[in-house]
This record gives sequence, C-alpha cells and structure tokens, in this order.
Amino acid sequence: MRVTFDPRCAEHLTGAGHPERPQRIAAFVSGLEAGGCARAGFAGANPASRGDIRAVHDAAYIDSIERFCESIPPGAVAELPSGDTNVGRTSFEIALLAAGIVVDAALAARPGTPTLAVARPPGHHATPKRGMGFCVFNNIAVAAQRLRGESGRVLIADFDYHHGNGTQAWVEHAFTDGGPAIGFISSHAYPAYPGTGAFSESQVGEGGFVVDVPLPLTTITEDFIAVWSSLLPAIVDSFRPAHIIVSAGFDFLEGDPIAGLPVAARAVDSLCGLFGQTAAACGASLCFVLEGGYSLENMSASGLAMARDFGAAASAVEVPTASLPSSPHLRALVSEALTWF
Repeated sequence: MRVTFDPRCAEHLTGAGHPERPQRIAAFVSGLEAGGCARAGFAGANPASRGDIRAVHDAAYIDSIERFCESIPPGAVAELPSGDTNVGRTSFEIALLAAGIVVDAALAARPGTPTLAVARPPGHHATPKRGMGFCVFNNIAVAAQRLRGESGRVLIADFDYHHGNGTQAWVEHAFTDGGPAIGFISSHAYPAYPGTGAFSESQVGEGGFVVDVPLPLTTITEDFIAVWSSLLPAIVDSFRPAHIIVSAGFDFLEGDPIAGLPVAARAVDSLCGLFGQTAAACGASLCFVLEGGYSLENMSASGLAMARDFGAAASAVEVPTASLPSSPHLRALVSEALTWF
C-alpha cells in the first residue's frame, strides 16, 4: 500500500485537550510502521491548488477562511465563525496541504495497488459553504472532483461513525454539473452529530446516487460488517466506478472517547478485505482517506491492520461474504437499498 503523508499536518492547532489532535495521526502512523509500511517509503505531497479547492468550495468561503486564520495570533486557537472547528494561524495552509495529500493519493491509486492518504484536518463534514465538525475543506470531495474530471465515475464510501454531511452536500450538487456520475454510500451512527443521514435522504438518479444507512447506537460487529458486505459489492457491480475513494474514520470502533459503536477492531480487517476484493473485481482504483478516530489505541491498531491487510498478510485476510444484518431494522434498510441497484 502506498501511503501519502506530510508531518506538517501536526502544525494544525486545535487547542489543549481537543480530540482532533496531532497525536492521533502519530498513533496511526506508528501502527502503519509496525505493520510493515516503513515511513521512509511514504510519499510526500503538494498543497492542493486554489482551482481544485474552488471546484468544491465557494470562493467567498475560501477567502474567509484565509483571512480568519491570518487574524489569529501565532500559537493561539480560535473557532471558525461557522462553528465547531478550531484553527490556528497556519491552519489555512495546512488545510490546503491536507487536501493535496488526498488528491495526490487518489491520483496515484491504480487497480490492484491501493493508496492511503494520512492527513489532518479531516474533511467529510465541510460543506461547499461551511467548515464544521473539525473540518475545513472537504478533502475527499476535492479529490473526487479531480478524478471525475480526468477519468470517469467515482464512488465515495464512508464508514466513519459520523455522517459525511459535507460530502453528501457536494455529491448532490455534482449530480447536475454535467460530469461523470458520482455515488456516495455511508454508514453512520444515528442519531449522532451532525444529525443528518436519515435513510430517507437516500436517492438514485441519472447523475448518481446517495445511500445512507443510519446505524442504531447498539449496532454490533457482525451487523456492521453485514451492512457493507451486502451493499458494497452489489452497488459496485451495478455502478462500475473507475475509482473508489473511502472516508476511513475509525471512530466507529468500540472505545472511542467521543463516539464508538459496540464494534470490535476485527471489523477493520473485514473492511480492508471487502474493499480490496470489490475494487479488484471491477478493475477500480482504491484510495483510503483518513477521517475521524480519537482513541490513540484504536488508531494505532487500525494503522497496523491496514498495513498488514494490504501488505504481508494480504493473502490471509478473510473477505466477508454477503449476508444481511440480523437486526430487523437494518435488514429492512439494506434489503430496500439493494432493490435500487
């Protein structure tokens, strides 16, 4: 697995005690190294261009973030006027770098050779006009739009604990922009921040689709895996994307200090096997993009699992077979979604 990373992401300040802190990236990278992804082999990246950012975000929003960060004294932290995202004086430049890391990783992915973008601040809550939920720019949307412009259909998958409302908002806009079809599938705890992602928000049309699977807070490991093993292969087989990009937030795991479902760490191995096999079966490139995850132990374990599952232990990874969830509620949602494809 090719890893794209820049240590300058640690320069994005969020304040003492904030859950989205530099240490979470350090823990994840340590796990990657322990799993066989040597830091010496990590690829660097350039900041995203203003043009790439403007392809997703309004120019007025971009300019406002730049001015706001410039107004913060060195070493200080302030909350964006749009709310619940802390930034420092250098955060605008680091947010451009984070988006660039994701763009470079997505462009480097090839069928059979997955990539991983390790960046902060995360992005999936940032809407075209607003930063929120620890996010400044929507890194995965910026990369997806770049891929659409160069080589065709993109599927964005998101298994973060929180609904990727910003990604969905951009995807819905992209339905009508005349570009290649775009798809978005998300599993997320519900009700939970940001309060979006009800099953009724799902939609399928000529420009693409949104499939939202709201997970009860009691969702167990087997049902979490079953949601993805049922939906992902069926959707990919029908949609035939050229690229699959994954918002990989590990805050869905049990023990996360601000999130967490009763889902065991072994679910990470199942997701790696499932996404790897599904992408290979349709000849799509595969890129994982780090989003949430606030337990340092879980971040380290997840990095270790990803490195091994796409490295030395790849041949031994068990790929879950398609099976409907045992929960009657989830079984009904997944069964209905399958009829759309």
